[in-house]
Amino acid sequence: MSETTDPVTAEPATGPSQRRLRLASVVPVWLLAVVGAVLVLTLTAKDSFAWLLLVFVATVFVSFVLQLATQTKDGLVERISIASSGSFVVVLVTALVLLAR
Repeated sequence: MSETTDPVTAEPATGPSQRRLRLASVVPVWLLAVVGAVLVLTLTAKDSFAWLLLVFVATVFVSFVLQLATQTKDGLVERISIASSGSFVVVLVTALVLLAR
């Protein structure tokens, strides 16, 4: 398997397979964060923030597992950052909703 490089920057080109890999390994983490946030909002009356922290930790852990399961080192940090940032935004919005209650 050969790697193509961008002639201008001499960096590996991001092809459709890299984009598909990014979507396939990041979107499930975001969906897990949304499902966890909805569960925290609907099922917890006490200690909601503790459960929300648990949701965030679980999403970060799942993002690491999914990225390591792809066995592709190119873009690993970028994919983990995107997955964790997205789940952080979901948790942040959920925390603001909990504060407004």
